[in-house]
Amino acid sequence: MVYVLLVDGYEDTEMIAPLDMLSRGNIPVTRVGVMGKTVTSKLGIVTEADITADEVDFSDCEMVFLPGGPGTQNYYEKPIVDQALAYASANDCYIAAICAAPSVLAAKGLLHGKKACCHYTVNDKMGDANLQNQLVCVDGKIITGRGAAASIDFGLTLVAELRGQETADRIKHGICYAD
Repeated sequence: MVYVLLVDGYEDTEMIAPLDMLSRGNIPVTRVGVMGKTVTSKLGIVTEADITADEVDFSDCEMVFLPGGPGTQNYYEKPIVDQALAYASANDCYIAAICAAPSVLAAKGLLHGKKACCHYTVNDKMGDANLQNQLVCVDGKIITGRGAAASIDFGLTLVAELRGQETADRIKHGICYAD
C-alpha cells in the first residue's frame, strides 16, 4: 500500500500524475487527509481523502508519499507525518516526496548525506542532502522529485521501484510517453 499524505495546498499535478502512474501499475493507494477528511489543493479543488490521520494503520505500508506545493508547510508539526516517516524508516518502506516536500524529509533528518532533488525554492532547507540537478533521485529507499514538471517521471520511478522497470515501461508505452 502507498500512503499519500495530503495537506491543504498540495500541488495538484504532483499528486495526480504519480497517483495515476501507481494506479496503472495496479499498486494500491490510500489518500490520507493529514488535516481532515476534506482536502483542498493549490488550485482550490476539493477532494475527500480515503481516510483521516486517525484511521491509519501502516501495517501494509510499502511507501509513504508526500506531494509538494505551497501547502508543504502544513506537513510540519503534524504527528501523523512523524508517525508515517518513522514507520517507513523502521520497516524498510520507501519514502517519496516531490517539489518542496523533500524539505520535510530533510527537516526530519532523513536526507543526511543522501542524493536528493527538490524545487529550487527550498534548496536552503535541504540541510546536508547531496542536491542533484535532475528531475528524480533515488537513494536507497528515498525517492525525491524536482517539481510539477517531473510528476510523470516521478510516478514512473515509484512504479519501477515498487513493481519493476518492466511494469513502468509498460505504462510508458500505454500513455505514449517518449523518454
